[in-house]
Amino acid sequence: MQKQTIICCLIITFCVFHSLVPHAVFGDADSTAEKVFEKHKTTLQRTEIQNALNVFKASEAYTRLTSENMSRVDADPEVLKTLVPDVDASFIALLKTDAEVQTLFNDTEFQAVLQDPEALEELIGLANAGWIELFVRKIPANGFGYLLLFIIIAVTLATLGKGADWLVDEAVALSTRWGLGKAVIGATIVSVGTTTPEAAVSVLSAMQGKPGLALGNAVGSIICDTGLIIGLASLIAPLPLNRQLASRLSNVQVGAGILLVAVCFPWASPAKVFTQGGVLPQLVGVVFVILLALYIWQSIRWAGSMPSDTESTEEAHAEAGNALGILVKLILAIVIIVVSAQILIPAVSVMAERIGVPKHIISATLVAFGTSLPELVTAITAVRRGHGELAVGNIIGADILNVLFVAGVSASATQGGLQADGQFFQFLFPAMLFILIVFRCGIFVSGDQLKRPFGVVLVATWLLVTILSYVLSVEMH
Repeated sequence: MQKQTIICCLIITFCVFHSLVPHAVFGDADSTAEKVFEKHKTTLQRTEIQNALNVFKASEAYTRLTSENMSRVDADPEVLKTLVPDVDASFIALLKTDAEVQTLFNDTEFQAVLQDPEALEELIGLANAGWIELFVRKIPANGFGYLLLFIIIAVTLATLGKGADWLVDEAVALSTRWGLGKAVIGATIVSVGTTTPEAAVSVLSAMQGKPGLALGNAVGSIICDTGLIIGLASLIAPLPLNRQLASRLSNVQVGAGILLVAVCFPWASPAKVFTQGGVLPQLVGVVFVILLALYIWQSIRWAGSMPSDTESTEEAHAEAGNALGILVKLILAIVIIVVSAQILIPAVSVMAERIGVPKHIISATLVAFGTSLPELVTAITAVRRGHGELAVGNIIGADILNVLFVAGVSASATQGGLQADGQFFQFLFPAMLFILIVFRCGIFVSGDQLKRPFGVVLVATWLLVTILSYVLSVEMH
């Protein structure tokens, strides 16, 4: 308690001191990207503009979009096609006819952003940011603003912890009431709840013309969930297993990963797999959603065919209470966790930016880690409260749902399906399958527990994949 008081006093002292010192000393003045975004927010949030900015970034166009060349583009928009061959023809047409787009491109500050790769990346992030992140960014960069950010972070951390405690308690009560194993509850109801927001974001991304982001979210989450989260959970304490059920669920987990790669593979032109990649078709997305329903049904069937790991006495059922009431509380706990995570990550990210943490470090840690935060707090809380099998079920279920639910619903909602470019086959898909197979082998060689040495192996595998992705400049979310 004394340490917490000292930390709070130091933070408040810093906030007061910061309010008395010019912001330039701390580097808090609005960046050029932020100024451009505030001036052209509506235009920059249009899908066509975001797609063009992503093309500029991917093709390293900043070396060619000099002031002189931008003047040539202003005189004749067709010149842009010669400078950036990958830019879409529809965007050239907009540049000729749309007054808002013309105003944006004639802005000297916007031109300066195009010539700076870090500023361009920041502008793309702002254009893609949700309303929560934009709201957090509006918090003033002064002493009061720092104090407010600290309060937001502290409150959301508290609600995350409380929500996770509540979720674990209700999940255990539901497994007792229904006579199902905790692993099954974790692999179905809890996993559906923690992945639903990610599915919503992915569907929206796909419908806005960013299908690669939707598929990247699914694959990146599988890598993080299986390597980092279950690895950390087993380091805290050995995770108990119903080996027969865990083996069956893990087979589905690996099978879902292999199925995803297989349906995305360009069988008509395999030689182009590492350059052009493939597509997850819309029809296959519909099939995935049907398989999702079959998976949930089959999981419950498997659980019903083997001895339950819960108390079966009438007293235990009475203590568990009404199943509907428990289910409502469990859903409410999931909502608390997900909403808290959605607020916490932008708040911590903005705080880190303002105290000088490099943006690439933030991107590689907080942003990439954000989508898996609900699974992390659930897993750690479950282990801490002695319900490790719930953590194992939640992660296995989340992996399966990232394929059948997140990728499936996103593909089925998009006429052209989800594009899996060459980068997926060069790195992301192999990394995903590698980490899934390592986990499956761990279950095969383990007895009735996933022990700490295997946790070290999983975390080391995740670190290896993360370092390689950083070296190869591959975004895992």
